[in-house]
Amino acid sequence: MQPTVAPDIDGADDGSLSGVLKSWIRSFIRENLDDMLPAQVVSYDDASNRAVIKPLIMVGTTDGQKISRGSIPNIPVFRYGGGGFFIRFPIKPGDFGWLKANDRDVSLMFQRGGREDWPNTERLHSFSDAMFFPDTIKDWAISGADSDALVVQSMDGGAVVAITADSVELRVGSQSLRLSSDGLQHNGVNIGATHVHGNVETGPNVSGVPQ
Repeated sequence: MQPTVAPDIDGADDGSLSGVLKSWIRSFIRENLDDMLPAQVVSYDDASNRAVIKPLIMVGTTDGQKISRGSIPNIPVFRYGGGGFFIRFPIKPGDFGWLKANDRDVSLMFQRGGREDWPNTERLHSFSDAMFFPDTIKDWAISGADSDALVVQSMDGGAVVAITADSVELRVGSQSLRLSSDGLQHNGVNIGATHVHGNVETGPNVSGVPQ
């Protein structure tokens, strides 16, 4: 007996009930439910932490045309934070990220400053209730010396903070400061409490640089 092989066609093409239902469900999800898409910042207001966001995935028409999605205004931008502290990024037009829709209408919750509230409408999975998550998916690299460190840096690597299990290092251009249990070093030279100077003489003369 030969094994049964599912035909490589859309079930809706043969008019079966399962095929029609499958086609309808796919169409409903595609046209009515949002989830997450790559997106780009059009403009950003730092005071309100809201942005105009443009999704980067196009939509298609029944006649095969590709159409850009419209920009979505008043989108909150995600910030890492907690315990009275947060990390702020200087969001700029053109920045890449991810637009993520909430399951329900969250407008009243935002109006109440993050306190519990009822969904204001019956909206489900809509980008009207989305947040934007900035992402540096491209155009960056870290020094090989920092491969085991927590790194905060500018995209071009011109300014770097690198934290390891036993040190904190700050680098800007050719200048560096490194703090560890061995002391504080500037450009590899000890400038902490245990550093010494050469060419020391009594009187008004100036000592040598730290050693």
